[in-house]
Amino acid sequence: MTEKSEIHPSFRRKEVFFLECNSCEAIICRRAMQSVLLSDTELVLYSTDCPERRLVDVTGEKFSTENCDCQLENIACTFCGSVLGYHVRLPCQSCLRSCNNGHLWMFYTDRISSFERLNKEGDDILLWGNIPQEIHDHTYEFLQEECLR
Repeated sequence: MTEKSEIHPSFRRKEVFFLECNSCEAIICRRAMQSVLLSDTELVLYSTDCPERRLVDVTGEKFSTENCDCQLENIACTFCGSVLGYHVRLPCQSCLRSCNNGHLWMFYTDRISSFERLNKEGDDILLWGNIPQEIHDHTYEFLQEECLR
């Protein structure tokens, strides 16, 4: 995970996306990034540090992978119940040591639709490094509370 108020330079130029559930078209995230899985760089997903909590929730179905020791749990759309991806409940040491974006919510590309988000002026695509710093600070505090649960 990145330090408070710090975004790794490799992620600053990444585009910000809205994510929509393919089953019911609910907006499930307003700030996602296209990512690759640390343990399988062939797998493309979308990730976020801040899903729409009233529209996405964990399902109780916990699992792990053969590639790392992270503890994972499926996540679903609260409107239609469609499984959309997973939440990294506890990242493993190997993944924490790797260059990562700090996102713990992963969405499968075949379960969601993505739309580029425009900047405040509406004239260009919003980049992750241009999200106002206070929003990153708030998200960092949210993640710390999440880790304490």
